[in-house]
Amino acid sequence: MSPETRSNPVVRAAVAADIAEIVRITNRAYVVEQFCLKGDRTDAEDVAARMRTGRFFVVDDPQHVGSLRALVYLSIEADRGYLGTLSVDPDHQGSGLARALVTVVEDICRLEGCRFLDISVVNLRKELFPLYANLGFAPVATLPFPRPEKAMQPLHLVQMTKALRDAADL
Repeated sequence: MSPETRSNPVVRAAVAADIAEIVRITNRAYVVEQFCLKGDRTDAEDVAARMRTGRFFVVDDPQHVGSLRALVYLSIEADRGYLGTLSVDPDHQGSGLARALVTVVEDICRLEGCRFLDISVVNLRKELFPLYANLGFAPVATLPFPRPEKAMQPLHLVQMTKALRDAADL
């Protein structure tokens, strides 16, 4: 990978033409959940529905026109942002793309007046908790898994939150 890809990935807002790639990258990134969840993580209908309620941000693969390397979903309600579906193509994981996407989402949330950014993580994905802790998120609650029919074993979500302003400004 080139140094400029690691240090300055170009993040852009996704458009409807990106739906198939969003589905492909998300499902590639979340194949690691096959030990606890049945089927694909998402499909075109789900992504299109999310595009109506929030926004996806993507990083294109400069070496393959029309392909993505990474993506994230953002929705905002009142003073809280929700970061979801953070997905990096397995061939590009560890390259700083997740951090770059989270930074963009945080910046957008601050510009839009959010005080907090939330993310929900499947409790069985223990390897993700240190990653999100390093990004400033802390666990605050547990939530039921929204699609229990997909669960192959008992699981729940852990809601993690990050303050986007200094405590004095909250």
